[in-house]
Amino acid sequence: MGETGPAMALLHERRLLPDPYAGGVLPWPPTPGPDLLHAYRGAIVGGAVGDALGRPAESRSRAAVLARFERLDDFRPWRGWSGGPVGTFTDDTQLTLEVARCLAANDGRIDPADLAARLVAWLPDARGAGRATRAAVRRLGDEPWWRAGVDSAGNGAAMRAAPIGLAHIADVDQLRVDAALAAVVTHAHPMAVVSAIAHAWLVAALAAVPAGSLRVDQLVDGLVDVIEDLADPGEPERDWPRRPGKTGQPVRLVDRLAEVPSWLDAEIDDALAHFYNGAFVLESLPAALWFFLRRPEDPEAVIVEAAMGGRDADTVASMAGAYVGAHLGLAALPLRWTGPRLEARDELVALAGELYGLAIGPHGPWAGTGRGTR
Repeated sequence: MGETGPAMALLHERRLLPDPYAGGVLPWPPTPGPDLLHAYRGAIVGGAVGDALGRPAESRSRAAVLARFERLDDFRPWRGWSGGPVGTFTDDTQLTLEVARCLAANDGRIDPADLAARLVAWLPDARGAGRATRAAVRRLGDEPWWRAGVDSAGNGAAMRAAPIGLAHIADVDQLRVDAALAAVVTHAHPMAVVSAIAHAWLVAALAAVPAGSLRVDQLVDGLVDVIEDLADPGEPERDWPRRPGKTGQPVRLVDRLAEVPSWLDAEIDDALAHFYNGAFVLESLPAALWFFLRRPEDPEAVIVEAAMGGRDADTVASMAGAYVGAHLGLAALPLRWTGPRLEARDELVALAGELYGLAIGPHGPWAGTGRGTR
């Protein structure tokens, strides 16, 4: 592993690494087999689909998206960074791929030095990377990985964490550690660390839940349990003096996520007025969870409505797509999204299979149990 004792001690001192977690299992024990493999593929491909679908809506208001697209239910041509065709994704999926490659190259663990090197190599080809991520990766040229991360609660750490949840589906303690290590390379902020752990855990839990067994309360209670001990003093909400019902008091991410079930009957505009859906992870992660939980059996509704929310549409739709893809599996996603028009489709599927193999293979948590048969 690339981390050193002093580096880990420094990160613990800054409260950026979690303490050992006693409740190291998911609410639904994962069962190896074809259904779980399809869930892995759905999570990785669903995230890419949401990213590609939401890209043309990014930075627009929801009203502007509705006026321009009416219904953004398929990939659109674009004149973006390098003139990519329909189905081209952005930094959300680029970075998810880098995390998956890091895990595959290191026996299912995050080596932060290896991940840092991958991010430095990625930056010249970055598509729409956030300011915090760009700044941190540039710092990696002069600073070691444990000092390069910037003090940002943006969603750049969370949006790439799905592969970590899949690699550690049977070991939540290791999931927390690796999600934190992957986060701090760019985002050395307590809320960013919590968000990466939360997103990884949600993808793992939704991949594990048997068909027809999802309970919102069980999922959210499990999520709260896995992150409530983490150091997150909270942050004030965006523009709180100008938003009705808001105050300048810090809000913790765990508390905002715990609110999601109580908003599931709200109209989209009302929910987004409460949660917002910008790049601040206090906004985008709860928004993605809300879009998923309001219609968890309808993948088109989840991803299309998240994309049409505008603002940080590609990231919110990508995270929501990972949730619904993990929950329902790859075959539940429309073929017009998951076919050859989706950029790097075959690599996405192959890496999902590698993550599955890391979780159940000869070095995985089920080694020697006979439960790892494909």
